[in-house]
Amino acid sequence: MTLSLKFTAVTDRGLVRDNNEDSAHAGPHLLVLADGMGGHAAGEVASTTMVEHMAPLERDPGDNDMLALLGAAAEDANAAIRDHVDEHPETEGMGTTLTAMMFNGSQFGVCHVGDSRGYRLRDGKLTQVTKDDTYVQSLVDEGKLDPADVSSHPQKSLILKAYTGRPVEPTLFTLDAQVGDRIMLCSDGLSDPVTASTIEQALNQGSVDEAAIMLRDLALRSGGPDNVTIVVAEVVDAELDDVSPITVGAIQGVVPEPTHPDSSASRAAKLISPPKAQAAEVQPREVTEDEPQRPPRRSRVGWKVIASLVLVLVIVVSGGLWMKNHLASNYYVATDEEEVLTIQQGADFDLFGRSLHHTYQHACLNKDNSLKLSTGECTGEYAPFRLTDLPESERAAVGNLPAGSYDEVQTQLTRLSEKALKPCATSKDAAQDKDKDAADEAKKDAKKDADKPPQGNCREVK
Repeated sequence: MTLSLKFTAVTDRGLVRDNNEDSAHAGPHLLVLADGMGGHAAGEVASTTMVEHMAPLERDPGDNDMLALLGAAAEDANAAIRDHVDEHPETEGMGTTLTAMMFNGSQFGVCHVGDSRGYRLRDGKLTQVTKDDTYVQSLVDEGKLDPADVSSHPQKSLILKAYTGRPVEPTLFTLDAQVGDRIMLCSDGLSDPVTASTIEQALNQGSVDEAAIMLRDLALRSGGPDNVTIVVAEVVDAELDDVSPITVGAIQGVVPEPTHPDSSASRAAKLISPPKAQAAEVQPREVTEDEPQRPPRRSRVGWKVIASLVLVLVIVVSGGLWMKNHLASNYYVATDEEEVLTIQQGADFDLFGRSLHHTYQHACLNKDNSLKLSTGECTGEYAPFRLTDLPESERAAVGNLPAGSYDEVQTQLTRLSEKALKPCATSKDAAQDKDKDAADEAKKDAKKDADKPPQGNCREVK
């Protein structure tokens, strides 16, 4: 039995984004999807670099180790991304996800990093075969979050792994193939706005081309909040004619604007673009000799000055409003004079002697290293979370944490609390644990050392 792939790939910029940072490849032996990120056109560069380095694997792997081939190609792409960032420092922070599958006629080799997804439809049932490298997925794995709450979690887009030029360990595994299986790779532009049950229903319909187009249109009708890219392949028992691979997205460069389906979301997007203004033509007026000469007009310099002042005033007011909104929504982690970790609201600088930030919350820890954020002092079983409660190797990083939204800063503190030193017994506690026969001697030692901080790799608690 000879197994082959029917394949297709589609993409769309979406109804909100100005550009497409996704890149994808679909061929008889290789399926690749990369979702770029980073701004300054860097997302397009990262995803294009990844797909270009994976594309040479578009061949029958034979008996070669598919996982080794995929991992090596991805690592080469990651090195190229690092080189690009070194040459263009303004692109620092760019990166890309990767979900790639190589087909040898009986199974798929899979390489995955990030929150793009791989699915398999078998016997009409859809299964997600990749796991998201995201913060919320880690909460699900730890039993701290119900899978049903993932889509509504405020930090669902916080990625823990991506190819950014820094070392990263991909998830590598094999997947068996059966006749009739449909494989789908997609960016989060599909999986976020469209439910799994709806994806399953659409993927069961028509040919691979029809299913892919239907899925793309579903994402757009759901608001098209992000770039949406979809690769669909079907395992068939047949020897197919040689068909050239398909590439879509940023890797193709500038492409014509897509035609979006007629929906309320697409109509709203069209209304955002105002019509172009056109200047009316003014014919010059002839002046005859008999016409009395008009007195010279009053200079318009005064009006120009007034207009300039009004413009400056508008800019100042707009800038003030922007600054106010920015300060209200900007947070960062800092330490106070007693080295207690706090959440500061505003910007970390002064303007004309006035501080543009204030303490929003104090970080508190209990004996179980459970974090609590308080607007006042820490109370009850919770004590102030101090810089010295962290291992020495982690303390320097606190001052370099980036500012961001409240949720992002809260996540930073949560991670720091997980790295906090474990509580250790004080010398008083040690005295209480002595045998009764040595109680007097232990109490004497405890009295001498009562005020000494505990020694070792642990922290003092109440």
